[in-house]
Amino acid sequence: MKKQFLYIWLDDIRIVPINIYKYYNKVLWARNYKEAINLLKKYYQKFNIIIDFDHDLGEEKTGYDVAKYIVENKIILFAFSVHSANPVGIFNITQLLQHYNYINIWFL
Repeated sequence: MKKQFLYIWLDDIRIVPINIYKYYNKVLWARNYKEAINLLKKYYQKFNIIIDFDHDLGEEKTGYDVAKYIVENKIILFAFSVHSANPVGIFNITQLLQHYNYINIWFL
């Protein structure tokens, strides 16, 4: 059976853009590090995951920490994207994941 797509929107403030819902089988909103990790643990074997990162999550842990968790635990992603307003955060998340051969959806 073919895996369906799960789109995880990681952002503490901005809501999921409405147009995202028409492209993916399942869309979930994680507002912080803990929610993102719980979703990854629960769904990474069942779905092709695309995660869209914000860097600053209004707490000590950031989107970069979620990216580190993905790499350290060898979580398989279909692709990723970063929508943060923090240019250093965008660079750091992108560089980390691309270094480990994760695919940035903006380059598909």
